Amino acid sequence: MRALPLLILLPPLALAHASGLQLEPHTFRAKDGRTVEAELGALKVPLRHARPEGPSLTLRFVRFKSTNPKPGAPIVYLAGGPGGSGIEAARGVRYELFLALREVADVIALDQRGTGQSNPHPQLSHPWTVPLDQPMDAAMLDATLKEAATQAAREWAAAGVDLGAFNTVESAEDLESLRQALGAPRLNLWGISYGTHLGLAYLRRHADKVERVILAGVEGPDDTWKRPAHAEALLDRWDALLRAQDKSGKRLRSRLKTLLDELERSPRPVKFTDPKTGASQTWLASRFDLQLAAFESLRDPATFQRFLALLSALEAGAFEAMAPFAPLLRGGTLEPMPLAMDAASGVSPTRRARIAREAGTAMLGGAVNAGVPEAAWIPGMVDLGEAFRGPLKASNPVLMISGTLDGRTPPDNAEALRPGLSRAVHLVLEGAGHDGLFQSDPRILERMKSFMRGEKVADERLEVKGAR
Repeated sequence: MRALPLLILLPPLALAHASGLQLEPHTFRAKDGRTVEAELGALKVPLRHARPEGPSLTLRFVRFKSTNPKPGAPIVYLAGGPGGSGIEAARGVRYELFLALREVADVIALDQRGTGQSNPHPQLSHPWTVPLDQPMDAAMLDATLKEAATQAAREWAAAGVDLGAFNTVESAEDLESLRQALGAPRLNLWGISYGTHLGLAYLRRHADKVERVILAGVEGPDDTWKRPAHAEALLDRWDALLRAQDKSGKRLRSRLKTLLDELERSPRPVKFTDPKTGASQTWLASRFDLQLAAFESLRDPATFQRFLALLSALEAGAFEAMAPFAPLLRGGTLEPMPLAMDAASGVSPTRRARIAREAGTAMLGGAVNAGVPEAAWIPGMVDLGEAFRGPLKASNPVLMISGTLDGRTPPDNAEALRPGLSRAVHLVLEGAGHDGLFQSDPRILERMKSFMRGEKVADERLEVKGAR
């Protein structure tokens, strides 16, 4: 009898080792103390996939085994950010989603390269600050972050970090390595925000290895830089919602414009206590500070409701209400993976020109992209180019989920992909923001499970619990 290939004779655990994959039993504990039996996985992948014999890094993930006797293709969760941890997402408010989707297939909470337990340089970060005693504008913020990014890249390179290895194409190839190591003919992908950006990159490169894709809060291939017109449209939507509640109230845009003009004429000193040092400081709040605060608040209904309370305080002359924003708007830290990922994805010349035109007349101006890193700022970084950002065509089933009050990834992003995704359906959640795309209504999970089971799911708009 002909000898069987060695891999056929190996037991399952040895087979995993032979493919470079390690799996071990693991009691997974959620943040609220609940536990479930799972597997902890580790997979070595090339730091640069074009150089398989070169340096490597270890991806780590948790696999929740399916409760279905005939499971489908593994469902891989792709966290947002960039920089979010899939494992930590499973520990938090999405714990029940991970367990529920086991009805369909194994569910994998992946820490992408450079994140969570897959971060080879967790100790590295670089601070940046804009002087508190000067009125800030977009140019000042850009210059500050450019200098900080350049300096950070040099420091990290000296510490052995290959920043050019942290981009969405390399992460997409990590998914392909994971698929091969698992011995899965195909993968199901489940991404949110930046995770959709990664999922789309994998779909472009390996469509034949994809079963189905759920994209919530879609960041398309050329959506890393945000459009000012989308923020303007969301301000108008909020204005309509507020006027429906109180027709006698002053228009939101008028209120915001009055305050922006006031800060343009005369930036206001705001005293606050530094949360890190406990020292008392004074911040000269500018028009641009308020524009930034408005844009950051638009991400979700809950955050924008707090911004509306801030507007009321400012109208009453209580500018000290801006104090909590000081450490958020005038400083922060850079970390290798998030910085490199956004810089490498970049922006097309056509979109850059469109953004510049829109920013010229938008109420929030250039605040929607202020400080977004560019590959040209960073030694060792290469822009992924137009082949990465160009139109995408695929015939795989895709479920896109968008919230009408999402100030980060508006429904327009999903609709722009329609021409190339011939089997896409769009679930639009009326009243949902960026943070409410999975659990603002129990019907969302039901649609997700139906879709992953291969059942027919159609375009739909659902009214969910939102700000109204």
